[in-house]
Amino acid sequence: MRHAIVDIGSNTIRLIVFDINENKKNFKKVLNKKYTAGLITYVHDGELSGKGIKKLIKTLSSIKNIVIELNVDTFSPFATASLRNLENTEEVLEEVKKDLDIDIDVLEQVEEAFLGNVGIRSEIKVDSGISVDIGGASTEVVYFEEDGPREYINLKTGSLLLFGENVSRILPKKSEIRAIEKSVIRELNSSHFSSKENKLIGIGGTIRTTGKVIADLWNEDEKKFTLKDIYKLLNLIKDRNTETIRSIIRTNPARIHTIVPGIIILKILMEKFGIDEIEVSDNGLREGYLIYKVLEGNNEILFSK
Repeated sequence: MRHAIVDIGSNTIRLIVFDINENKKNFKKVLNKKYTAGLITYVHDGELSGKGIKKLIKTLSSIKNIVIELNVDTFSPFATASLRNLENTEEVLEEVKKDLDIDIDVLEQVEEAFLGNVGIRSEIKVDSGISVDIGGASTEVVYFEEDGPREYINLKTGSLLLFGENVSRILPKKSEIRAIEKSVIRELNSSHFSSKENKLIGIGGTIRTTGKVIADLWNEDEKKFTLKDIYKLLNLIKDRNTETIRSIIRTNPARIHTIVPGIIILKILMEKFGIDEIEVSDNGLREGYLIYKVLEGNNEILFSK
């Protein structure tokens, strides 16, 4: 069986095609293709502009052609804050449906948090902890126990949003870093989260890239790094250390502008929760969507009591 997942983000749209074995227990990626659509740059006064809608339709049309050629069994496009936070979400969905006959599943905050946790736990076996997913326009934090997720917060801020609101060039100045920190702290303080766990698992491109940069600079494990590593990395970036900037470009040049805001979000979360180390998961929201909604056919999102 072959299944296509399309993740419509604030900056990029990603097509991932999975081959599934007969018992639906194991899957592997056979295609992982990223399209830079930059939808967030077309948002004005809370609405996706006509040009932005056309950009979305053009990108999805290209993806649909590939999916048809690959003869997939299911095709599941979904969106998170990229479409969820718009004032004209319904208009966008109607235009896509009219032009391409594609239905986009716009995930609610609770669904995004839950499914990301499902994806993580398909890879990392842990009884309890906190998971964090730093996206372009939002950040999901979930406290989970052995029988499932129990509590979550959705921070209405992400790496790309913070960059657009605070940074004048590519890398933030020290004053802009302070502004980003204040913004994240303000958003976090407005949310209630009571968990006291010492296990933190991270997903998303920002966290994976951060681990790879730390590994590149200091020959450490890219799947585990510490709060001290983050402090050291941020200080080097503040000082415009040449080798550090080169490492970011070597590792993931597309994230050169968003990695610092993302690192700041992670730093503040780790400080807030008193956690010294984070483990990185390669599986996340997309895998969780595949497992829970496509393979298991579930629609009800359950947080354990």
